[in-house]
Amino acid sequence: MKKKNTMYEKVKWIALIMPVLLVWPVVSDAAHVILNDGRRIDGTDIRARARGDVILTTERGDLTFTQDQIQEAWADRPRELDQARQHMQARRYDEVISTLEDVVRRYRHLSWDLEALAMIGQANNAKGDHSAALSSFERLFQSAPARRDDPDVRWGYYEALLGAENFDRLEDYLNDIISDGPRSEAARAQVMRGDLKRARGMTEAGLLDYLRTVVLFKAESGVQAEATFKAGEALEEMRDQRAREMFRKVVEEHGDSRYARQAREKL
Repeated sequence: MKKKNTMYEKVKWIALIMPVLLVWPVVSDAAHVILNDGRRIDGTDIRARARGDVILTTERGDLTFTQDQIQEAWADRPRELDQARQHMQARRYDEVISTLEDVVRRYRHLSWDLEALAMIGQANNAKGDHSAALSSFERLFQSAPARRDDPDVRWGYYEALLGAENFDRLEDYLNDIISDGPRSEAARAQVMRGDLKRARGMTEAGLLDYLRTVVLFKAESGVQAEATFKAGEALEEMRDQRAREMFRKVVEEHGDSRYARQAREKL
């Protein structure tokens, strides 16, 4: 009997403390700042004012730090970023943009606003609103100039320049890459320069850029299918029967590429 009472008391004790355990604070990286002297201050929530002051909610109340007082201000990755990626895959671009604009507002100066701006630019490009994409990328670069070094961001920006018909500025960037950039980047730039010339109505000049890529950048397999297919498109625009040869080449040599599917439809 005593044994039963002891067991009963243990179960009763566990039941009594369980609610306490469930609400016991858990150490988390959800919100913290690191000061210039290396000290870390943890909190339960973090936000920033438009001018950059960071407000950290702690057990002692709200603490405010100016940008020159801290090395880092951190918040957990917003789940809205993953939701936006799902919307992007489903081609629900307006939902991507509205979701991420809210992230930009709520996580300003907390790094996630930068990722959101980059994704907004990509969504606007996919939507075909290149002027809005250009605005998003320029907002991003104004806040974080180093993001120009991210290849996905940089080429998204170039795509926006092309779509917004900002040809002169884009051509300067592309010529610099073709002259001095690594070969993988130079090959990609040469294909885009072909796109730029075709957009300007210079189809034959665009064709030459595509053909140069096919001939001079054989080792850069990532752009060969695109360059060959677009050479075929340019020849087709010029009513040149050799277009079929290019489309056939795409199918035979790059059969697993997305351009091969488009090329088959033209044969």
